[in-house]
Amino acid sequence: MTATSKTRDFAEITFYEGADILTLDSRQPLIRNGTIAVAGDRILAVGSSADLAFHGVASRRVDWSGRVVMPGLVDGHSHLFQSLGRTLGDGLSLLPWLEKFMLPLAAHVRPEDAVAIIRLAALNSLLNGTTSIIDNHYAPVDAETVVALATEMAATGVRGVVARGIFGPMVEGGRRMNCDPRLFRYSSQEEIEIMRDCLAAHPTGGLVEIWPMPENIVYLDPELIVACSDLARKHDIGWQAHCSESRFEVEIFESIHGMRPAIWMEREGVLSDRASFAHGIWYDDAEVEVLGQARANVVHNPICNQYLASGIIRLGPLLEAGANVTLGSDGTAVGGLSIFEAMKAGLLLQRIRELDPLATSAELMLELATRRGGRLLRRDIGQLRAGALADFVALDMTGLAHQPATRLATSVVMAGLPPVRDVVVNGDLVVREGRSTKVDQEKVLADALQATASLIDRAGLSTLAKDWVVPRYSVG
Repeated sequence: MTATSKTRDFAEITFYEGADILTLDSRQPLIRNGTIAVAGDRILAVGSSADLAFHGVASRRVDWSGRVVMPGLVDGHSHLFQSLGRTLGDGLSLLPWLEKFMLPLAAHVRPEDAVAIIRLAALNSLLNGTTSIIDNHYAPVDAETVVALATEMAATGVRGVVARGIFGPMVEGGRRMNCDPRLFRYSSQEEIEIMRDCLAAHPTGGLVEIWPMPENIVYLDPELIVACSDLARKHDIGWQAHCSESRFEVEIFESIHGMRPAIWMEREGVLSDRASFAHGIWYDDAEVEVLGQARANVVHNPICNQYLASGIIRLGPLLEAGANVTLGSDGTAVGGLSIFEAMKAGLLLQRIRELDPLATSAELMLELATRRGGRLLRRDIGQLRAGALADFVALDMTGLAHQPATRLATSVVMAGLPPVRDVVVNGDLVVREGRSTKVDQEKVLADALQATASLIDRAGLSTLAKDWVVPRYSVG
């Protein structure tokens, strides 16, 4: 390297200095008073200020003294458009929630509604420390809208995926689940053609990708699920589906196909490390085994699973079998967008499921939210180390509510909603002191509120917007 090129490279280096760093790198998981050097979209070096290579040559220095820095959180499964119906389905279990609320809502969403709300929801995620999102979008799903949503997500600065919701033709599973027929508007061939159009218009490898998402294993044409898996393999991308979220889904699938969902997928050859399944609560031992053997991904949504009373995932057995388990929010319509809250809930739920305080740990929850999320996304994120993509967040843990922070990992996970001050994605400072550097926050909010009011009226869901519901055990 010549002196000139070395000077040019050094001129592009930013130092984020003075923070305590949770690296999620097993070789050095915690660095006190550390510095992260960033060049372009990559981390150049991580270490103490005294030991850091290239110290003294940064063109820009950002003082993060007193902050806690960690890899950006990965939301492995969300529905950003469902923020249009936030709080309206409260008190419903999964089947009536889908039948009476969410599927009718989705049937009335217009492209302009989806664009307005995805800006708000993606921004909300960023402001809460989530730097990558797999967004399952299924309303509407024409190629033009899906590509526009991927563009809008990237404009906020977030990394991730628009997982295009695929329904295909109505099948027996959909009829048994009382699914809204308006969502089953395309043939299987048309669904795959639209996916091909999306991938042609929005090539893979950018900040936000587009993946196929056959919506649910129980209510899709089996051949369409296989076709989605084949398409993902051809384009070297992932794919996702809802699977085994509730017992009745598994019962319906088994009664139709004569076997449980994961066993069927294993026999069809669609299980692999590019496949991911949202929820995955009701897998039996044989299903856990085949998922682990395939190194498939299971996205645990602990807040949603409590909100809808769906159940608790078998975390330990899945991890021991070899499956990659990550965390998801499932969106504001079922509890919120915070992966910090998901970590805390995930930690506590496993302990009550096993009646064992050693069933999980803060360190494991951090891994699910970062490193394992990076594996799901097939991106080099989730660790703060040289060569990784520069996605990280800075927290202010100096307040009374978070002190003393004797065990830093536990303090962060148990914080629930720690104050996120700054967010870096792909080397770009996209949130500074709690505000976006990329979009006008006030306009984003105003546009989303207008879209929400119009949609609720159009979908006939105003009766769900109650000011007060009398508690079951009210004192009167």
